[in-house]
Amino acid sequence: MKWIYVVALLLAIGLVGALWWMQRPRPASSAEPYVEAATVSPDAETCLDCHAGMTGFSPFHDPAALGCFGCHGGDPTDPTVEGAHASMVVVPGNLSTAMQTCGGTACHTDLVNRVETSLMASGRGIVSVNRWVFGEQPTPNGTDGLADLGHSLADAHLQQLCTVCHLGTEKEAPGPVTELSRGGGCVACHVQYHDVRDAATHPALTVQVGNDTCFGCHSRSGRISTNYEGWHETLLTASEMPDSTNYRLLADERVFEQMPDDVHHAAGLACIDCHTSRETMGDGQVYLHQDAAVDVACTDCHTSEPPPTVGWADLDRESRMIVLLRHQQPFPDRKFVTTARRGTPLVNVFLDDTGQPVLEGKLDGTRRPLAAPVEACRVPGHERVTCQSCHTAWVPQCLGCHTQQDTEGRWREFASDFLAGPPTLGVRTSAAARTPDEGARIEPFAPGMIMTLNTHQRDVRTDPATLAQEGSFHRLFAPAVPHTTAAAGRSCASCHLDPVALGYGQGDLKLVRDDGTTGRWTFTPSFAALRDGLPADAWIPFLGERDDASTTRVDARPFSRVEQQRILRVGACLTCHDPTPANQRRIYDDFGAALQRVTQRCIVPRVGEAAF
Repeated sequence: MKWIYVVALLLAIGLVGALWWMQRPRPASSAEPYVEAATVSPDAETCLDCHAGMTGFSPFHDPAALGCFGCHGGDPTDPTVEGAHASMVVVPGNLSTAMQTCGGTACHTDLVNRVETSLMASGRGIVSVNRWVFGEQPTPNGTDGLADLGHSLADAHLQQLCTVCHLGTEKEAPGPVTELSRGGGCVACHVQYHDVRDAATHPALTVQVGNDTCFGCHSRSGRISTNYEGWHETLLTASEMPDSTNYRLLADERVFEQMPDDVHHAAGLACIDCHTSRETMGDGQVYLHQDAAVDVACTDCHTSEPPPTVGWADLDRESRMIVLLRHQQPFPDRKFVTTARRGTPLVNVFLDDTGQPVLEGKLDGTRRPLAAPVEACRVPGHERVTCQSCHTAWVPQCLGCHTQQDTEGRWREFASDFLAGPPTLGVRTSAAARTPDEGARIEPFAPGMIMTLNTHQRDVRTDPATLAQEGSFHRLFAPAVPHTTAAAGRSCASCHLDPVALGYGQGDLKLVRDDGTTGRWTFTPSFAALRDGLPADAWIPFLGERDDASTTRVDARPFSRVEQQRILRVGACLTCHDPTPANQRRIYDDFGAALQRVTQRCIVPRVGEAAF
């Protein structure tokens, strides 16, 4: 009977082996032979027999220690060129092969899984908003990503115009990252080419990601990279560019005009000095929009209170590894500042010897002291106002765009005006709020879509005015973090007396005296009305509200009529009282008391249906 147990044992071993074989990591083309990384040591590889002279590797990816197979696949035991290069991955890191290359040897498996769920890879937010605008789903929220695109009008629109920047786009040939680079998975950010480029110099893999790496993708859509460096897109062509000092020609032939750069850019900070690996590569959670995925906030660095910190011994493994990659040493006595939102360690922000927070540049190593908010940031009644509402200098604004499908089914986009100026302000709400004001905060907004969407296939040479009257019209503003931070905040009047800030658009906003001490507000817009009757750059009617969809988020809205009245009631005082510190205290410290001190010279807006 013993032979029965022997047979059963052999069958069990065979079953386990078969299951392992079916679930083993495979290259993109599983028809080719694949050698398990765990069975091949660097000493047994034949790759360096031919490539022994290769240089340029970073210390943490030295083939002398790791070999070549872990990244490039192929058959490292075959001494022939043809055999060794069979099924080789020429560009490791594309998401289609990342689990077999970057993650297949148990090096970065967790990171690959996180990246695949991140917004940079999935594009989840733009898929949902685009389908919603096309009327293909009920809200701008959804979990489908770019991998779930089908053949609907909305999905075809995205596939033709909007998907190439995301990480899933294949990088087909080795080469440095440029303004025209798109996609590439892990190597979209972490590959670094050297000044000397020849067959014997291998690009390095690094965590030292420069701003140029971000630029190719983030110079479009919200134009964060160009904003940060102080460049605003125009409608000029290359031949119309006045000069190369105040204007910049990108590799894709777009012309940008110089504007004030972000204060952090002026101070020499790189993008990665603020943004963490968990923001860019994902943290394993599914976020529907970019603003939900962002972890770091202004007040994590600029705070009047002692910031929360964590010591070296309590750092997570990933944070410790990043520090060691950059510095080749631990910092057992360092106290690292953590984010308020998720408690993420900011490995380059810590307390100095005096206990004050400093930021150490990840690329340049320069230590910069972090200023606390000034007194003006604590004006009574402004607890809901976010830092960016006051400190955003300008935001790109695209007005009157037209999106049209041509007679061959291709989508075309036409822009009519590019503007740049202080942002419109609006309200982000809280899903758990019991009242409209609970948990709400005031944030910058920008025209996300003021456009005509025409799904009828038409000859694009048709008169633009005719095309603009076809299809559906949309006036949607979006929350904006344009990365144009200024050290000085905007003035009181630039919010309380600015029609753009209130959502009316550019124009002449006046307080006109009726009789005695009462008056009424009037507004004359600068732009003509579009199909919906509102000026081209407006978000809402003057002293009015909209009953249709007005934002690209379910938790965002423009100011209500009551809120507009509150803002302008303070603005009435600012028509005469300059916003000096003394007047600010007089007006804001106790606004109710200030209203008791009005004189015959003051104009108090009256409350009514037509005006207030």
